[in-house]
Amino acid sequence: MLSDGEFHISIWKDGIEVWVTQMGPLMNMNTAFIDRTNGMVAIIDPFDSDLWELKLSEEGLNPTHLLYTHTHRDHAAGYPGMMEKYPDLEVWGHEDARVPDLVEHIVFRKVDFTNTWNCKPGETVGWSAGSISLSITHSPGHAPGHVTIHGHGVYHAGDLLFVRSAGRVDLPGGDPRAQQKSLITAKNILSELPSDWRLIPGHRYDEYNGGIPDWISIGEVLEYNYFLANITIPKDD
Repeated sequence: MLSDGEFHISIWKDGIEVWVTQMGPLMNMNTAFIDRTNGMVAIIDPFDSDLWELKLSEEGLNPTHLLYTHTHRDHAAGYPGMMEKYPDLEVWGHEDARVPDLVEHIVFRKVDFTNTWNCKPGETVGWSAGSISLSITHSPGHAPGHVTIHGHGVYHAGDLLFVRSAGRVDLPGGDPRAQQKSLITAKNILSELPSDWRLIPGHRYDEYNGGIPDWISIGEVLEYNYFLANITIPKDD
């Protein structure tokens, strides 16, 4: 298991570096994609701006893009610090994650997106920067405008999925029906991805195989995640 602020770095076969780290008391999982050749650094839901600045400076890098799965306060905890340190960042999220009617609630943090995705629930669109190429799927239910992000050997689930469970839907803006549809979409996508890719959950919450892992393979999550193993995919969908 990763300690707080420890980074696991791997290099995908296309040369893109994939960094995974765990930060904070809620064990938030962050993923970053690094294209050194083109100077691109895209970070998903950075939690602690100081820890990110320290690690990036050690590697001679600066972030270029922040990608938000949703705007719950814990996932956007690092946003103010990142913008203070790197004011020219591109900040991406789904248009529905702006939540103007909910942003004053303690659960949410205001994130000023410079760019947004506006795909429909269940729809996947491409996103790229340099040689980084990712698929963004609108996956609402846990929160408005929630997205999942996959590419370069990982599926970053945000709070749609954890290792053995799924995100709660009882917070403001939660929608059980939308969550069920998003889980069906996720199962469809995961079933088409290589089984040895990693699923990175939004939090390191669940016990599995004698420990509490930072991630799980897609083959394992399809078999052992309670929601994915028991949800039925309608033949007409």
